[in-house]
Amino acid sequence: MSKIMRSLAEARPSRLTPEPAPDDLSMIMSYPRQAERRRTPARRLVLAGAGLAAIAAVTAAVALRPSTPGDVSAAPSTAASTDLLLVAAQHNDGKAVESGRYWVVRAEHGSPGMTVEQWLATRAGDPSVGYFRGTSGGWTVRPMEGHTADNNFLVAGLPRSAAQLAGLPTEPGALKARLLDWYAEKGTTESRDEFLFYAGAGLVLDLPVPAPVRAGAYRMLAQLPGIEVLGPVTDALGRGGAAVGYSRRGDGGSVGQQRLVIDPATGEALARESWTDGVRLSYTAILKARWSDGTPPAASELD
Repeated sequence: MSKIMRSLAEARPSRLTPEPAPDDLSMIMSYPRQAERRRTPARRLVLAGAGLAAIAAVTAAVALRPSTPGDVSAAPSTAASTDLLLVAAQHNDGKAVESGRYWVVRAEHGSPGMTVEQWLATRAGDPSVGYFRGTSGGWTVRPMEGHTADNNFLVAGLPRSAAQLAGLPTEPGALKARLLDWYAEKGTTESRDEFLFYAGAGLVLDLPVPAPVRAGAYRMLAQLPGIEVLGPVTDALGRGGAAVGYSRRGDGGSVGQQRLVIDPATGEALARESWTDGVRLSYTAILKARWSDGTPPAASELD
């Protein structure tokens, strides 16, 4: 049994076209960020480590149909992903509700290959601050243009506040209904399921929602079609994990896939990757996502 499968066995529960990588920092640092999104925006999904209910399905699926990094056709059925998502919900059921003055997210984006840390304010009057570091050199501060506590967080392209996210329902049916109200408000051309996938994926990965809301989002995602377990993978930073994918064949015949990589031993997200026909085009690797009651540091103070 591989290291990943051992990690899974030890765990206990308590759009589909690829998104091009941003060509410059304005795509990340300015706001509105993709307010007029592409028809199939990219968001991220994270699974917590699998418990006993998911072990048999995942182990059998990986053993019988091993998935190579670009092999979309080798993906197992969605039954295993449903089990994993439900176990992930159980992990979040047991987590404490947290909050803070700032939501801090650090991620590496490739290509072009840069690390970005954002201090996103949750309280009126506090400034949001962004930092970036290229492949060489230290950190540089960049303004978060147009960001306020009222609009700092995107849910499938819709700007929301931390308070709005905290007030989302925890029951999956009620959460789905609320998100569909936002879908109607947006007036998008994407399908309801696409919108729900990207909204739910953001809620479970890198948006500042309480653990019970994240658990509800996992359960909502488990009811959506098209999510597949891909098995053991290695992300762009060389970190081993397990992945789920959401794929669609485009009009030209190409297969686009959003791949979400997680560490099954901890249940933490590692990365979201965009693939087309077995080629990784871009990625966002999450390095940390946490609350802080401090103030944004000087660029020279970042590690």
